[in-house]
Amino acid sequence: MKKLNLLLAIIFMISIANSSVAQVKREFKKLWASDMSYEVAVVGIGADGTKLLKVWGYDKKKDLAKIDAKKNAVAACLFKGAHGSREKNVLPIIPDSRTAGDHEAYFDKFFTTGGQYLQYVGLTNDATGKDIVKMKKGYKVGVVVSVNYDALRKEMERQGIVKKLNTVLGGAKKPTIMIVPSDNWCIQNGYKMTFDDQGSKRTLPDYKGALQGSSDLLLVIGKLNTLMADRGYPAKNLETELKNIESTSAEMNMMSSKESGSDMAESPIDILKRTAKADIIMQLTWTINQQGPKKSITFNLQGLDAYTGEQIAGAQGTGTPSFSTELPLLLEEAVLAHLDNFNSQLMAHFTDLAANGRKVKIRIQTWENWDYDLEEEFEIDGEEDELGFLIENWMENNAYQGKYHLGDGSATFMMFDIVRIPLYYERKGKQRAMDTRRFINGLRKYLKNSEEEIISKVYMRGLGEAWLIVGEK
Repeated sequence: MKKLNLLLAIIFMISIANSSVAQVKREFKKLWASDMSYEVAVVGIGADGTKLLKVWGYDKKKDLAKIDAKKNAVAACLFKGAHGSREKNVLPIIPDSRTAGDHEAYFDKFFTTGGQYLQYVGLTNDATGKDIVKMKKGYKVGVVVSVNYDALRKEMERQGIVKKLNTVLGGAKKPTIMIVPSDNWCIQNGYKMTFDDQGSKRTLPDYKGALQGSSDLLLVIGKLNTLMADRGYPAKNLETELKNIESTSAEMNMMSSKESGSDMAESPIDILKRTAKADIIMQLTWTINQQGPKKSITFNLQGLDAYTGEQIAGAQGTGTPSFSTELPLLLEEAVLAHLDNFNSQLMAHFTDLAANGRKVKIRIQTWENWDYDLEEEFEIDGEEDELGFLIENWMENNAYQGKYHLGDGSATFMMFDIVRIPLYYERKGKQRAMDTRRFINGLRKYLKNSEEEIISKVYMRGLGEAWLIVGEK
């Protein structure tokens, strides 16, 4: 009888263990399943790579609900991401649920009670009052949890679950940046110039005048350059780049055909972008607030893709009032809490570029005095068709993953409003940066390879737009 009781006890313990394992698996799948959403919001972004999340947990007991909230906080960082105000967003480390499913055994262990996930969280407040809700089958408890997001990502990289960022970016470290004052700040402070853009008057910021006339601007740019350099972002210095343009006699605002004298204009700001070749333009606006003896700074920081002008990152805020009168310190106090999330947005955009190619615009135009047009038939590299179709075929063969869009066209022009080009190309066994000019130069050589040796001129309208003018140089 004793042996029978012992056997029954062993069977009972095994069934409990199996049930516990099954429960863990169900809990893990609940954490990453695509139809599962967490009650989570971003409260703040720490300068040390941590994310502060307001998270709700559920369980029969209040203390267990707090543990559930910690799991949800880590799971949100891993699988779902979280949102707060515009500048407070957390991107998921593992956005594809299939990847999580492929490592189910690892996450089963990772999320066990007392498991490894606890290494990346800290409870920053104790739930009280309205953050404890009595429910029919237990409690719903809301707490603020700090998650060491950067360390969590590194652990996922170490486990081989996600690729290292520099691997995803094809060996690139981080995007090159250039910090400039916003158009609004320059114009409001009187640093502006009028530019004739093919008959239309444009008011543009005068960077040179601003740098020479505002000591505050030099201090602000210097501080932001330092903050970004501390995070590994190589920066192009605005003042240095402007001096380089001035000292290069070949740089002109006007471009013209050598033979017919036809002309087109490129704005000085486009020349700056093209010459500096920064990936990201960080545009800054700020105002100083006076509150009695204390000062604070309100800022608006925009990350713009230098090729397309699209905003791909943003941060806004006001610093805590301080007795400090030094502008760089006020700026650092205001920006620091937002900067790492801003950088995460930059890297997310740059990662997308590495995966899908950089977006540029390509315009094909014919000179008025050319004897042919784009509907004329030519033979190039053994293929015979109208020149417009030959150009489109070349674009399909050479755009990154064949991605392009022909927006409009006629017998005299074609406008490719979206062309994806790779970030890099290989030359003599080395990876080199690809830009719009080098990409369109390939098309120029292709046309010259025709039996008629079609001559064309490459003209750059900024960093992300190139024109190929067919018929002469």
